[in-house]
Amino acid sequence: MAVFALVDGNSFYVSCQMAFEPALKNKPAVVLSNNDGCVVAANAKAKEIDRLLKQQKTQFGPGGYHAARPESIMFQPYFKVKRYLDQIHAVVFSSNYELYADMSSRMHSILSGFAIQQEIYSIDESFLDLSGMSLSDFTSYGQEMKRTVMQSLGLPVAVGFGSSRTLAKLANHLAKKQTAYQEVLDLTVLSESSLNGLLKKVAIRDVWGIGKALSAKLEAQGVLTAYDLKMSDLKLIRKRYSITAERIVRELRGESCLSLGQLATSDRQIISSRSFGKPVMDYFEMEQAVSTYIVRAAEKLRAQQKVCQFVSVSIRTSPFQNRERYYQNAQTLPLIYPSDSSVLLIKLAKRALRSIWRSGCAYQKAGVTLSGVTEKGAVQIDCFAPNPQYSANQKSDRLMQVMDSLNHRMGKGTVQLAAEGHKNDQAWQMKRSKMSKRYTTRWDELLTVR
Repeated sequence: MAVFALVDGNSFYVSCQMAFEPALKNKPAVVLSNNDGCVVAANAKAKEIDRLLKQQKTQFGPGGYHAARPESIMFQPYFKVKRYLDQIHAVVFSSNYELYADMSSRMHSILSGFAIQQEIYSIDESFLDLSGMSLSDFTSYGQEMKRTVMQSLGLPVAVGFGSSRTLAKLANHLAKKQTAYQEVLDLTVLSESSLNGLLKKVAIRDVWGIGKALSAKLEAQGVLTAYDLKMSDLKLIRKRYSITAERIVRELRGESCLSLGQLATSDRQIISSRSFGKPVMDYFEMEQAVSTYIVRAAEKLRAQQKVCQFVSVSIRTSPFQNRERYYQNAQTLPLIYPSDSSVLLIKLAKRALRSIWRSGCAYQKAGVTLSGVTEKGAVQIDCFAPNPQYSANQKSDRLMQVMDSLNHRMGKGTVQLAAEGHKNDQAWQMKRSKMSKRYTTRWDELLTVR
């Protein structure tokens, strides 16, 4: 029988912070998005306070001040909820992507030892294929996973087991909702009637793979729960919606429709964009920012063994300033040959930037997009190019390989292109004024125990 586990880090960003600051367990804590923009993660204490205040409609504040509070702190702009977070004494962190990425890598590495095959689904989630393993009690096995990750990294995880990935994802969702499950739930041991009883409690919008648009269509047809979808007519679902929707129905019935390798999706375009830590008015600063974003996007392109055909650059001022002064524009340029070379892509990006730059504007954000993404392989070029079967510029390929190798081994940004400017002089970099130390990736920021 096929058995899959979905292991998910709980409130992953905040949990990474708490692993190095255990005192946060009894304090509300949140993590902000790029440029300290929105609340993207909160620990259990913050969610608990938020939920209680919401239920009690509590009014609070010094000196009789009654603060208008949002419906939820999650995904709200920080400037809107700052006063509220201050009043509940929440600890606020800027996003520490270096720490989160390293902790994610360590967590996935530990979990890989528990399975025949692992498919990393996101920074904090991975599917484990346990089919064929002689285990009599998956719940105990899930608890062992939890203990191992917690002991090794200090990160709490939830584990769901199912005979398909969709059911494993659903089990994980339910394991976190009901405290009785202790964050581990095995759906494979349930009878059909017991499983159906659980599915009836799951809203259609909470089923993995059912997006907002599709859930609205299904609800209009009277399909309100996971159980309703499971009992739907396969031919009708496929005809009315898609083969993907049919696959989800089959997976809810316990049929594994895809191999783990098929979960990985190919990016048709790669986007790298950021808001600036401070407005950019100097063209050469903007050029450095765009070049840096191109380098990041190209690194991802090469990691996927892909090349791109088009480069797009976009810039904009703040939409909240006087509308007469608002400016946004974008330009897309094609490459003669598909490429993954940072050097070539930067040249094209600079040309695109020059065509849309308007002096006197205080730019808030810039972004680059690599599109027309295809597998790197045979390419038709002119007959005078060396080795035309594979690359238009083998020398550039070797340079990119050396750069990627050094940056992977020595740390991101160890080797840079001059167009990016000196990393210590990049005043446009996104604001992370509340960032914690990068405990696991910087020698000078190692945790000190006294």
